[in-house]
Amino acid sequence: MWKKLLILLVIVFFAFGASGGCLNEEPPNLAGTWEGTLSRDENPTIQDFADVTMELEQDAAGNLSGSVDVTYNPGTNNEVTLPQATISSESSTDNFSAEITAKGNNNTGHNVVVNCGDTTSEFKIPAGEDFTFEFYIPHFYACRGGSLTELVGTYVLKDKSSNTIDSGAINLTKTE
Repeated sequence: MWKKLLILLVIVFFAFGASGGCLNEEPPNLAGTWEGTLSRDENPTIQDFADVTMELEQDAAGNLSGSVDVTYNPGTNNEVTLPQATISSESSTDNFSAEITAKGNNNTGHNVVVNCGDTTSEFKIPAGEDFTFEFYIPHFYACRGGSLTELVGTYVLKDKSSNTIDSGAINLTKTE
């Protein structure tokens, strides 16, 4: 009986040790400037589809605030920059992922039309309409520890009725 108990204790000890940093109790500090790209689910082969910059601030509880800037088709004749979106109060990070919601309004006075390689897959945000970006970024910081310099996840762009306009992958690198 005592041998079984000893074996159980050894297994528990090794399992605890194998978890390593997975017991880290603090969320990562994501504050700073993050730059990267968006890739569409519908056509991920479009080169340089969109550039994104996030300015993140974070409180001690892991709540996020700041802004998101997105430029579609950067450096081309079809370049379109969305009005800046503000990160809402429901955005946060924990030990395993960040969920970021950024809300904006097309206050440009005209429809914003994003060409996605051909006219059949373009999308638009009408003048005066609200739009929302939802980002889900798993980072498993509890298992990695240290400081994060790269984030990879998904995004969804929605219209004012919460209909999906665009979706895909986001890849960010911390610049500051």
